[in-house]
Amino acid sequence: MLQIILAILAFGVLVIVHEFGHFITAKRGGVQVNEFWIGMGPTLLKHEYHGTLYCLKLLPFGGACVMEGEDGESENEHAFGKAKLPRRMLIVCAGALMNFLVGFLIVLAVMRPNGPNGGYIVSTISEVNPASTAAADGGLEAGDEILKIDGYHILVRTDFDTALARTGSTTHEITVRRNGEKVTLLAVKLEAAVTDANGNKRIGITFAELPDSLGMHLSMSVRTAVNYARLVWSSVGMLVSGQVGVDQLSGPVGVAEVMADTAKYSMISFFQLVAFISINLGVMNLLPLPALDGGRLVFLIIEGIRRKPVPPKYEGYVHAAGLMLLLMLMVYVTGQDVLRIFMRSN
Repeated sequence: MLQIILAILAFGVLVIVHEFGHFITAKRGGVQVNEFWIGMGPTLLKHEYHGTLYCLKLLPFGGACVMEGEDGESENEHAFGKAKLPRRMLIVCAGALMNFLVGFLIVLAVMRPNGPNGGYIVSTISEVNPASTAAADGGLEAGDEILKIDGYHILVRTDFDTALARTGSTTHEITVRRNGEKVTLLAVKLEAAVTDANGNKRIGITFAELPDSLGMHLSMSVRTAVNYARLVWSSVGMLVSGQVGVDQLSGPVGVAEVMADTAKYSMISFFQLVAFISINLGVMNLLPLPALDGGRLVFLIIEGIRRKPVPPKYEGYVHAAGLMLLLMLMVYVTGQDVLRIFMRSN
């Protein structure tokens, strides 16, 4: 129960962080914020302060920053539509930017060396077993820093495994940095052909371990945060292309369950998951879909190109339709989450 409560609180905090991004940039930009509420459903507490009604709702999922004139015309000089276009674009993007920032700060706080000697395992090769096909048939050498595999950029060591899993082939095009220059190896055969001391088959590549330092810690944190964002974007691409189905999506219930299970295993892993979810929220909210921040940003970009805004009523229709579809999707994935939990319990 404690882990479940912790997961719900963490998810709620990420939503608050997102809405606070909109709130603080709107306030700082002179835009009137009529309401700022946390959660969804019936109101538990409310208080008005400096023209803004603050509300705490029953359900700890969701929230909103309601600005004057955000979804319609307003003659108020502090309305959202009266602010300059760059300011409005910043306000729209601020929620996602706050999620990115918080996600990175969490990664920075929980990042730990992963090497046996207290350092970080990186994508630079320290040794290639002479019996390995990577050396015999591909030309990989000790000292090579792997940059790309089949076009997939290698940011952290685990990307090596991810890149190999993306294709069924054992032959890959690999770009490395060798002696300060980029070298592309067109046909590197990576097969598990080397037997280790335990009798397991390995590719035969040993990766270097770099000592821990402030610079290394910062570099690995940045690379990990960027990698989280890329994994989310790749997942969206797989969903659009049909490689994964909508039935594999999870809503708040499924996310909270995974977070609770992770908290039982390790608090470091839990906070890594929270960081991933925070960055996930940032990426998803910037998708150019109606009702999301990315959809609103599209209309602002159109306004910048046309030199005049799209009539609010037409934009409202698009966002209303998008919201309906989004709510339907949320109901579906939540139902799938509940069904999966029920099936496992029986």
